Amino acid sequence: MLQRVQTLYLLIVAGLMTALCFTPMATYAADGTEGAFVAFDFWWIGALFALAALLAFVVVWLYKNRMLQVRLLCAEMVLLVGAQIFSLWYAIGFTNNVKALGEITMTSIKTPTFFPVVCLILVWLAIRGILKDERLVRSLDRIR
Repeated sequence: MLQRVQTLYLLIVAGLMTALCFTPMATYAADGTEGAFVAFDFWWIGALFALAALLAFVVVWLYKNRMLQVRLLCAEMVLLVGAQIFSLWYAIGFTNNVKALGEITMTSIKTPTFFPVVCLILVWLAIRGILKDERLVRSLDRIR
């Protein structure tokens, strides 16, 4: 069922989580030097984001087993909540540690830090679409 709207949701989730792996979540500028916090600065945060992207992409191809899709997407939601907690925790900690150095001119948390929240909403919409398809198939089985 690659033409279903939940497929688009899941592909967007995979794309956003992949982008989050390589875009800066927080930046600083101090005395002419600039730096950024990227997910793979801590390998396990990058691995968490990559796993969330991979799981969303794999679920797209399991369209023949809708209930397995729902179960895996529930696990995806747990991964996304964890990803959001850790990304905010490290981004805020990164900016606080940099501010402690004293000579900071600017620190900022970037928009990609909040991608897991958007992905969480998209996964929830995908689950609703999959369950809607399941109800439709079951109702058609009763008619036959």
